[in-house]
Amino acid sequence: MEHIDKFKKILENTNIGILETDINGKIIYINKKAKEVIGLKFPRNNPLFVWEILKNGKNEFNKIVKLIEKNKNGIEGYETKIISEEIKNIWVDVNVTPLKDRETEGYLIFFKDVTKKKILEEKAKETTLYLKNILNDSADAILGITLENKIFLWNKGAEEIYGYTADEVLGKHIDILIPEKLKKENESEKIIKEALKKGYLKNYITERKRKDGEIIKVNITRSAIRDLEGRIFGFSAIVRDITEQEKMQQKLIQSERLSIVGRMASQVAHEIRNPLASISLNLELLEEEIEEIDLDKPKKMELTSLIKTITSEVSHINNITDDYLSFVRMPVLKKSKENLHSIVEDIYNSLKNLLITARIKFVHHKQNIPLIPVDYNQARRAILNIIKNAIEAIGNDGKIEVFTRNYREKKRLCLYIKDSGSGIPEDKLDKIFEPFYTTKATGSGLGMHITYQIMKEHGGEIKITSREGKGTTVSLCFPTEG
Repeated sequence: MEHIDKFKKILENTNIGILETDINGKIIYINKKAKEVIGLKFPRNNPLFVWEILKNGKNEFNKIVKLIEKNKNGIEGYETKIISEEIKNIWVDVNVTPLKDRETEGYLIFFKDVTKKKILEEKAKETTLYLKNILNDSADAILGITLENKIFLWNKGAEEIYGYTADEVLGKHIDILIPEKLKKENESEKIIKEALKKGYLKNYITERKRKDGEIIKVNITRSAIRDLEGRIFGFSAIVRDITEQEKMQQKLIQSERLSIVGRMASQVAHEIRNPLASISLNLELLEEEIEEIDLDKPKKMELTSLIKTITSEVSHINNITDDYLSFVRMPVLKKSKENLHSIVEDIYNSLKNLLITARIKFVHHKQNIPLIPVDYNQARRAILNIIKNAIEAIGNDGKIEVFTRNYREKKRLCLYIKDSGSGIPEDKLDKIFEPFYTTKATGSGLGMHITYQIMKEHGGEIKITSREGKGTTVSLCFPTEG
C-alpha cells in the first residue's frame, strides 16, 4: 500500500493536470494542478463532467471519443481550449488514454497549460502575415538572390516592374533581367562582389530589362542575409523603377536649358531682324540701280545673279529668326473654317518651280472633306515644314503624295504626306521633335519642333512612320470641332 500512496502523492503534486473520468465523461478524480488550472472548488455537491470545462462543450467531448475509437491506444498532442472561472480561454495540450478493466471503464486525461505558447504562436503568425503583406503589397520589387545569383524570392512588386511571374523566374539566374550590354560588362558579378565586401549595396542606379524587352532605369539596394552563425548565404534586393522619375528630371533640365536658350534666341533674333530688313531694302535699291547703269548684258546678269543669291540667303536667315521667335513664343491661334486641300494647293503653287527643277512629282489627292477650325497661317506653316522636309529628303527624282482621311468617330481629319525620300533611321525617330535637333547641314533644328507645337496648340497630333531608304509618311491630324 505504501507504494500506491507514494504514486498518488506524485500524481497529486505533478505539474501536469490529471483527470480520470468514467465512460460518460463524469470526472471521478482530479489532481491539484488540474484544480488550479480549472479554478473550480472541490469537493462539489454536483458531479462535474469533462465537457463542462471544454470551451466547445459536449461536441468537443464527442469528437475526442470518436478519435479514441479510431485509435484504441488513445490520442496525444490534441490541442483545445478549456474554461476556467478566472480565464475564459485556456489553451491545453491533451493526452487521453482509454481505461478498461473488469471493474471500471473510462478515460485517463493528462493536460498541460500551453496558453503562453499559443499566444506566442499567434503573435508569430500575425507578424509573419504582416511581413508577408508588406512583401506582397510593396510597390517596389523585392527579390531574394543566392550567392550564385539565382532568384529564390519574387514578390508582386517584382511582377509589376519586370513583367515576369514568380514561376517564370524562381531558380533562374539574375542575368534574365540584365540588358545585353551590361551582361558583357559582367555587371551581376561586380554587384555581388561589392555587396559581399560591404555586406550591402545602396542606391545603385542601373538599367534592367523587362519581359517585353523594354529597358527601364532602376535604383537597387542589396542587403546581406546571414545564417545563425553570421555567414552570408544570400541577398535581399529592393528594386525601385525610376524610369519616369528620370524622364521627368531630364525634362526639367531640358526645360531650364531651353528657357535660357529661348531668351538668348529671342534677343539675338530681334537684334538680327532690323539689319536684315535694311539689307533687303538696299538689295532692292541696288537691283534697280544696276538696271539703270549702262553695262553690257553679261555683266548685268552676273550682278543680278549675285544680288538674288544674297537675297535668298537673307531670306533664309529671316526664316531662321522666325523659327527662333516662334520657338520662344507661339502666336495666339486665330481659327477660322478652312479646307486643308486649299492650304496644300497654296503651298504647291509657291513650291511649283522648286518641284519642277528637282524633278519631283507632286500628287495631290483631293477628296471631299469638311471645313475644320484652324489658324490658316499656322496650319500652312506646319504643312509647309513637312513638304519642305520631304523635298530635301528626296533631293532629285522622286514623288510626294498628299491625301486625307476623315475619322468621323474620332472627330479627326488627318492629312498624310508621303515621300519616296531617304527615310529616317530608327534610332533618330524618337528625337525628331526635339528642339535644335537636325540631321541637315543647314537649318535651325526647330522646324519639326515648331510643327509639333502647332499641332499641339490645335489639339491635334503629328505622327511619323519611316523606313531608312524606303521613304517617310507624316500624318497631321486636326480636330474637326472646337
